[in-house]
Amino acid sequence: MKLLFLIQENICAKWNKPVHNWNQTLAQLSIIFGDRLKLNL
Repeated sequence: MKLLFLIQENICAKWNKPVHNWNQTLAQLSIIFGDRLKLNL
């Protein structure tokens, strides 16, 4: 149980990190998907 808890903590810590090159990815997605891409900024 302790090992499972530690693995889960490690995974959650990785998910909280920002995505690399997100601005570039977002620009490409907006070109490809146009009006279907909805952002709440």
